[in-house]
Parts: sequence; structure tokens; C-alpha cells
Amino acid sequence: MTTTSSREHGDPPESLAELLDALEDRSELSVEADLDIELDGHRASVVGYDDLVALDLPSVPAAISLYRGRPVPVMDAAALLSAVGLTAEVRVRGVPVARIGADAEPSGLARRLGLGPVELVPDGGLLALTRRRG
Repeated sequence: MTTTSSREHGDPPESLAELLDALEDRSELSVEADLDIELDGHRASVVGYDDLVALDLPSVPAAISLYRGRPVPVMDAAALLSAVGLTAEVRVRGVPVARIGADAEPSGLARRLGLGPVELVPDGGLLALTRRRG
């Protein structure tokens, strides 16, 4: 994919297409992270190791709130993550419920629900709804 741009060297990309072009031919990223954050009043943790970044949320409502308030469209996030070789995994109380990016295998259910290129983990969703904190 190649786009034509009138931006000066060093200027930030103005579109996802320009950003993907800038990332083309670069090596994949490796992430190391261990963060505690707050998203819309919900405490969460972010753990990154190698090519996986996991966001662990405290509840299903927190995950739904995050999805509704997402800063970028799912298609754009999936393309960007794939371009740099990363996969993002959403967890609820430690249980994986969804993946997006390089290693995600988008599910038909996610497409039918209008979620886009998301891999849902059906067993994880059920466990996240029923699992009690220890």
C-alpha cells in the first residue's frame, strides 16, 4: 500500500494509510510493560510481553464501556497492530475475552455483532460473567 503525501519530512502522518506506509519495511515491535491505569473510572492493568499486550479489566461492564468509548475504529486498530506485529488481548479479571491484531483470528460471531475484525473467546466471555473474585 502506498499513498501520496505532501507532508514535510519529519511531520507526523495525517492518516492511517500514511502511518501504515511509514511502518512498512520496519521490523516488528516487541513490548515489555507492567502498568496500572484508570480508564473511565475503572482500574485496569496493562501487561506487555514480546508481541502481546494484554489489558485486564475488572468487569464485563468496564470492557463494554471501553469498547463504546474506543478512541479509534476497530478496523484501524487492527490494521495498525498487525502492521507492527502486535496482538492486543482484552481480559476480564484475568480471563481472555477478545483479541485484535496480528495473531487474532476474527470470528464470524464478532462480525455478525458488528464488532469488526475481533477474535472473541466465547468460553472467556462466559467465565468473565460468572467468575468470582477470590
